[in-house]
Amino acid sequence: MRVALDSGPLLDPPTGVGRYTRELERSLAEAGADVSRYAVSLRGRSDDSIRRWRAPARLVHEAWRRFDAPSADRLVGDVDVVHGTNFVLPPTKVPGVVTIHDLSFLRDDAFPGAASWARMVPWSIERAARVVTITEAVADEIVDHYGTSRDKVVVTHLGVAPVFFGATPLADAALQRLGITRPFVLAAGTLEPRKNLPRLLEAWDFLGPDRHGWSLVLAGPKGWGPSLPHTPDVVLTGWVGDETLPGLLAAADVFAFPSLYEGFGLPPLEAMAAGTACLVGAYTAADEVVGDAALVVDSVDVSAMADGLRRLIADDALRRAYALAGKARAAAFTWERTGARTIEAYQAACSAR
Repeated sequence: MRVALDSGPLLDPPTGVGRYTRELERSLAEAGADVSRYAVSLRGRSDDSIRRWRAPARLVHEAWRRFDAPSADRLVGDVDVVHGTNFVLPPTKVPGVVTIHDLSFLRDDAFPGAASWARMVPWSIERAARVVTITEAVADEIVDHYGTSRDKVVVTHLGVAPVFFGATPLADAALQRLGITRPFVLAAGTLEPRKNLPRLLEAWDFLGPDRHGWSLVLAGPKGWGPSLPHTPDVVLTGWVGDETLPGLLAAADVFAFPSLYEGFGLPPLEAMAAGTACLVGAYTAADEVVGDAALVVDSVDVSAMADGLRRLIADDALRRAYALAGKARAAAFTWERTGARTIEAYQAACSAR
């Protein structure tokens, strides 16, 4: 099967969608699919392996939505199916599949530019032969919000890369270069409102003497929203590259993921694979992803979050129990399964034509 994959998310340092695209491409190729890459982007690094229109993506998307033009057939090449990996499916003559990772663009705390996604997503869903999403929770949201037939939606859970299993913890010298001392709680991800970091900081401050000797590390690129308040014993590292992340997760004593909303929530699974106990906010898909292998708390209850942190900080045996359960849980999520389910979506899209 010849597949054109939107590789635009790979033109910038990869965050969640970029990592999904990279791992999906690899797993599809390993499964025997003939994958070509396309992108519509004015900015981003140069990559000769990607067929690219150098144009503002938002303007091109709006032209696609309003005029169903320009056709992307020349951009994607001679393929059997086109896969829009990042919410948008271009107009082509061949069957299309679009990945909708979540509906965060509809939230009150949505990211800048979310209004354009709110216009493009229903247009893409309507035209797609199949809609791929990453949890049953998001599939239900798509069906409920857009009235999409459930038969049209294919769930492809995300996977955990092998590099996280058995990752070697960063040495003390490497941690010190990041401003980190042991023991520490780690939270990783873009600093944006739905990640719920202000409540995490409030819970951390609430611990008072119970956090003695511990620090809270926030690792991730600056996003949007209000600045985080200064809180004692908190370290902000900024963006951490893929080459450093597995070792940082393995070095952490606890991983905190208090998010208010996620389509999937891959970071806690990666921390579990690295052998780190996790505290996770009770977002909609949490049960589907982490199950009972993490300590799940109410995301908006600061006292519950503080109590969860207190329990994990104080109890070595509890941390070890969650670390063992978490590693077993993470092993069930592989990118090979993601690729296989995605190929099933391609086959269904071609059959539905």
